[in-house]
Amino acid sequence: MSRVVSFGEILWDKLPSGKVPGGAPLNFAYRLNSFQNSVSIVSMVGDDALGKELIEFLKVSSLDTEHIQISNIYKTGEVNVSVDKNGIADYDILNPVAWDNILLNSKNIALIKNSSIFVFGSLICRNITSRKTLKELIKISPFKLFDINLRSPYYSMDLIEELMISSDFIKFNYEEIEEICTLYIKKKGTLENMIETISEKTKTKNICVTMGEKGACYYTNNSFYYQDGFKISVLDTVGAGDSFIATLVEGILNKTKPQEILKKACAVAALVASKEGATPLVSATEINDLLDKK
Repeated sequence: MSRVVSFGEILWDKLPSGKVPGGAPLNFAYRLNSFQNSVSIVSMVGDDALGKELIEFLKVSSLDTEHIQISNIYKTGEVNVSVDKNGIADYDILNPVAWDNILLNSKNIALIKNSSIFVFGSLICRNITSRKTLKELIKISPFKLFDINLRSPYYSMDLIEELMISSDFIKFNYEEIEEICTLYIKKKGTLENMIETISEKTKTKNICVTMGEKGACYYTNNSFYYQDGFKISVLDTVGAGDSFIATLVEGILNKTKPQEILKKACAVAALVASKEGATPLVSATEINDLLDKK
């Protein structure tokens, strides 16, 4: 069976209330796995207590740990997370750590060659080792989904453009697409104009933009689909975007209609934002109840 592969940082998010497993690739894989989809993570942790604890979390969550490398040099990643009064998270990402040094090997080459969708973000490129590994795996992946996920100061516009051109699907939040569109147009245009510009310049036919409480827009097959946000009480936004992408991927794999994909993705993201941390339990009943209200 072909698998979805998530590549990049896995770590501990140190929230005001304590530490929880995190990193966009882990958050994404956790949610997609909860939908009963086959998913693997390619990453690295340190040979330390935090690394062992993280791998144990993955095992308990029934996630594949075969492609998690162990470093004897670098420690397991940690991120200090602060949350403002609106639930918006800010991240202080420790550097250097194990996930900066993911190595290319025969196991992950074979995994990506046989994958259905290869998902990655920009943060993993902050170090040359993981960046080189990613670029080699992109070359052999049948379908690439790039979650922009900008984390200042760990990106350059040249790198972002290179990764966009290499991708089959790009996911932005609204602030990211506004910033990145300055590569191609000087004046701010409409959302549709920005999406069409990036699609034309990068030859990427599938683009999705999340807009927080305002919902999301999905561009595929030269058509635009829109979904309003779901009204919920936001506790924190950590991992909401990752769960959005996981739900999107689930819909793509199941060949669900784009409008239905978008609606469910917005619902799942809203439910995650209503709970603490990036990997809270979200039941099918909760999702269906929220969908029925819209």
